[in-house]
Amino acid sequence: MKKLALLLLFVAGLVMKANAQPPGYDDLVIFYADGDYERLLKTAEKYTLKDDTKNDALPYLYLAKCNFEMSKDQKWLEQYPKAYNDAIRFAGNVLKKDKDGTVYQENIQFFTDLKVAVVEDIKNLVEEEAFAKVMGSIAKLHRFAKDDLGSYFLKAGAQYMEKDKSGGKLSQKEAWDMLESVQSVEDWRPIDFEMLRVGVIVYCDAQINELRQPDAAKNLLGRVKQWLEKDPIFMAYYDKVVN
Repeated sequence: MKKLALLLLFVAGLVMKANAQPPGYDDLVIFYADGDYERLLKTAEKYTLKDDTKNDALPYLYLAKCNFEMSKDQKWLEQYPKAYNDAIRFAGNVLKKDKDGTVYQENIQFFTDLKVAVVEDIKNLVEEEAFAKVMGSIAKLHRFAKDDLGSYFLKAGAQYMEKDKSGGKLSQKEAWDMLESVQSVEDWRPIDFEMLRVGVIVYCDAQINELRQPDAAKNLLGRVKQWLEKDPIFMAYYDKVVN
C-alpha cells in the first residue's frame, strides 16, 4: 500500500512537471507548414490571450510569419488587408517577449526577409522623394529592427528634407551616437549595409542641398566608406561628392 502511494505521488509529480512546462506549439508548426493560415491565426491568437502562454514569444512569431506570408498572396488581401502591417506589429511583439533573444536568433531568416520587404518600401519612397511617408516606414522598421544604423541617418535626412530642422538635429545626434558605438560590422547582413547606404545618401543630400553643409556630408561618407567600398552605388555617390 505504501509503495502504491509513493508510485501515485511520483506519477502526479511527473504530470505537474509536464503541465508546468511551456507548450511546444506543435499545432502552430503544423498549421504553418500546411498553409492553413486561418486556423493558425485563430489558434495563435488564443495562446496570446491565455495567462500561461500570453508572455511566450512563439505564438507572436507564428502570427507574424503567417501574416507576412498572407501579405504576399493576392488571394488573402481582400479578407486580410492589414496582413503586412500585422506581420510587422507581431514581429515587434516577438522581440518584447523574447527576453534572451533565442527566438530571434533561431528565426533570423524570417526577420531578415521582413526587413528586406520594409527596406524595399523605404527605397521606393525615397526614389519618389516622399519623405513624409518615409518617416512612417522607418517607424515600422523600428518595431523589429530598432538598432538599424542606416535608418537613423535616413530619419534625420528625411526630416531635413521636410524642413523639420529641430527634429533633424535630434535624429542626427542619435544617428551619430549610434555610429560612434559601432565596434564591429562582422555580423551585419547585406540588408543592413544596404539600409546604411540608403540612409547615408539621403542624409548627405540633405546636408548638401538643404543645410549647405557639404563638409558634413563628406565627413560621414569618409566614416562609413570602409563598410561600403564594395557597394557600387555608394562609391559612385562618394566619388561625386568627395572627389
